[in-house]
Amino acid sequence: MRQGLLRSALLLTILGGFGVYLKSSCMKCPTDDSYSPECLKSVIPPWPICLFHDVPTFVEHSEDAATRCCKEDGDLSECKCPHKDSEKFIDHIDEWCEGVAACSASFSFEEDMESEELVGLE
Repeated sequence: MRQGLLRSALLLTILGGFGVYLKSSCMKCPTDDSYSPECLKSVIPPWPICLFHDVPTFVEHSEDAATRCCKEDGDLSECKCPHKDSEKFIDHIDEWCEGVAACSASFSFEEDMESEELVGLE
């Protein structure tokens, strides 16, 4: 009976620890306050894929893809997305492109603020 009680206690401890692990931040998608919410919405992939990289990496990859998929004339021939001809893709690409463009806008705004602070220190 004592062994059964010990096994139960050990099992509960392990399961409890696993529950804490699942609730911890390591199982959540990354975020970065230096980027706008529009940017983050566009560049962060769904869970669990979002766990593989950090925000700057997702921004870099999205900005690279935007050079091929977000052309002014709407030409998607260079876009590497396998679903680029689907109606769902075409319906959402403009919104995605605007979100990715907001990434460089939010980042350049932050750089401008830092340079203004440095000028104020002189």
